Amino acid sequence: MKTLYAIAALVLLSSSAQAWQVVERCTYSKFYGRVCTTSYLDDPPRSAAQEQDDEKAKRAAVEKWEAFCKPKRTYDEEGVTRLVYARKGCEFGRSE
Repeated sequence: MKTLYAIAALVLLSSSAQAWQVVERCTYSKFYGRVCTTSYLDDPPRSAAQEQDDEKAKRAAVEKWEAFCKPKRTYDEEGVTRLVYARKGCEFGRSE
């Protein structure tokens, strides 16, 4: 059963995300039958103001997480850097 879940997760994760909309329009004619056309509409370009707002929101979220979790770097016996958190669940993105 675990194998089935792993295969299903792999299939879902391997599909690529599309950054456009697919519009399909179909018409019917007694001479030509059903005729369909498919169009791809790109997302509108983002402005610099939108990019700045997104960057500010990301930075605020990171600062909130850092204030809540207070991450500290430590090194294990093999020299690998590890983070230690002040609260439980911070390794999973908890910020409240």
